[in-house]
Amino acid sequence: MARIRVGSVEILPLLDTPMLMNPRTFIPKHADEFLAQYPGEVVDPRGLFPISITCYLVRSAGKNILVDSGIGRRRRPGFPPGKLDDALHENGLSPDDIDLVVNTHLHVDHTGWNTVEGPDGSAEIYFRNAGWLIQRVEWDYWMQPRFTRSGEYPHLEQCVGPLETAGRVDFAYSEQAIDENLVFVGSPGHTPGHVCIGIQSSGEKAIIIGDASHHQVQLDHPDWSPSADADPMLAARTRRLLFDEAEADSRTWLAGHWAFPGAGRIVPVGGRRVFRGL
Repeated sequence: MARIRVGSVEILPLLDTPMLMNPRTFIPKHADEFLAQYPGEVVDPRGLFPISITCYLVRSAGKNILVDSGIGRRRRPGFPPGKLDDALHENGLSPDDIDLVVNTHLHVDHTGWNTVEGPDGSAEIYFRNAGWLIQRVEWDYWMQPRFTRSGEYPHLEQCVGPLETAGRVDFAYSEQAIDENLVFVGSPGHTPGHVCIGIQSSGEKAIIIGDASHHQVQLDHPDWSPSADADPMLAARTRRLLFDEAEADSRTWLAGHWAFPGAGRIVPVGGRRVFRGL
């Protein structure tokens, strides 16, 4: 995938893994409509549709910033193992080249490569020279005992908690600047502290949307919230706002779960919003 330029900022999409999803489990309240409206266009003969887990390497202000860290190497139910390590290598990079990791939120498929399992089973920091920047609201929500001790979210102990133990994590608050070109954009709904990453340089704009949208059919139906959205109504309002803004100023749209590389622009065509890849 060619690098994307936004002024002085360079963005490199890195595919952790492709996936096939079943709309009846992914978006159960709207699965019948999904299958009826997009046969052959989006859904294959088995009733499955493709998404990806894509991370974005952002080169800004002299730093290598990784936005989201994929599913990781550990085996997770329902997910294939991630290959972000291979994607880095194929692009002439190593984990040690990463200066900062920004997790848009703390779900397993966005934090998985924060650590890898060491020979003794312990969690080892994968990006050995990096720090982490995470929204305080998101951290405080997920690190409650009802999640960390439930056994339902092992990645919190494996991939999130060790960052604090190692002294690698700093906390951000609301729409805080990351550097001279990057800023957190509040986008709650999928999770309470979910953020997008806004990019602006030399009059050009882009946005990395995390899980604010999972699939481009939401351009037609922003109210189609997947089962993973913590607050479906708020998530739908957030999506509409992001779509409106992206259409209005033609910012580059970078969607980590849309078909790889998830990079393009949202444009109006015949009364609909359409995604045009770069």
